[in-house]
Amino acid sequence: MKTKFGHMPCRDCGKVVVVRANEHETLSYTCDECNDSGYCRKGQENYATWLGRITRVAPAAKPTPAADPPRKKAAGGTII
Repeated sequence: MKTKFGHMPCRDCGKVVVVRANEHETLSYTCDECNDSGYCRKGQENYATWLGRITRVAPAAKPTPAADPPRKKAAGGTII
């Protein structure tokens, strides 16, 4: 499954594109403007170059669960 990794300019037209990473840390993009696409596997010579061009996206924050409303004690000590 690919996750959003960051943004970088398209190498062909310069438009900002979304860069995605898969579970093996392979980076890829497809430009909607000019249909250029590319990928780079971790360990390749140009992997560091790609990382230098990418503006990273902060990881998605997990939603915090809603706090339970305070409970009240009824007469006789029963919690309602």
